[in-house]
Amino acid sequence: MNKLKWALCGLIALLTLACNPDAQWNTDDVTITITPTTVSAGYIECSFSLNKDAYYLIACEPVRTDGPDPMNPEYHKQFMMLALDSANTEYIIWRSILLQKGEFTVAPFASHCLQYGAIDHFFTNLTPGQDYWIYAFVVDPDKLKPEGKLFIKKLRTTLESVVDVHFEYRVRGYWDYIYPLNPDGKINNHFPYLAATRDSATITDLYGQTPEEYFTDCFLAVSEYDIKDYIRYGVNVVYNDGLGSDEHFEVGHTYYTAIVSFDGFIGNNVIYQFTWTGEDMEMYFKEADSIVKE
Repeated sequence: MNKLKWALCGLIALLTLACNPDAQWNTDDVTITITPTTVSAGYIECSFSLNKDAYYLIACEPVRTDGPDPMNPEYHKQFMMLALDSANTEYIIWRSILLQKGEFTVAPFASHCLQYGAIDHFFTNLTPGQDYWIYAFVVDPDKLKPEGKLFIKKLRTTLESVVDVHFEYRVRGYWDYIYPLNPDGKINNHFPYLAATRDSATITDLYGQTPEEYFTDCFLAVSEYDIKDYIRYGVNVVYNDGLGSDEHFEVGHTYYTAIVSFDGFIGNNVIYQFTWTGEDMEMYFKEADSIVKE
């Protein structure tokens, strides 16, 4: 009789879950821990961990005085709904652009916009000395609705970069490689930087500038506009055949490659100079080889 009783109880529980579409999304017990690991001038690195896996949205945005205050629990629900609406709007625009191009295999909202499980994430292209909200909350990916609690931290970016990265450079035939390195010589895959290679004739004959003047103007112009497409991370590899790159290496021509950090501002710049001798050429440059010294 007891076995029958327990079986009936289990069946009733299953039927209750099936009749209550929100039951499987009872996520009030999900805890998301936000741990800042690096707070620098232009980016913040955070780790996100959960006590149990769930789909969740993460974001970083400047602190503002208009709109609901997410630091006040009274406005948490409103803030989460607005944040999710904003993410969904961006997703629809992204999907529409791809569909207009004839790309019909488009990632669903959950895989494009949401996280699942523990992650480390970098929020980049931030403003030095600015207050930011970094937050996370669980999302029902099928109903596109926020669930559970809002987890949020308020952080301020530094005025100066706290990360020490230097740039080394290699030319091998038509290929060139940029290595952003930590002091221990390990590659830093998350530090933002800008880089460009130009023929000396372009700089001196066409613009009548020194390499420093030319690249300073170039990078400042980039920084005034939407720079996301220009920012590089980790090892950068370019094949300088003039097709997939700005330059076509030619024998006997002298080139300059400038690299600058972009951790909230332009700095830590090096310019490497070389004369290209052909496909068998191989040279490696370190900071001491830069024609400019800071």
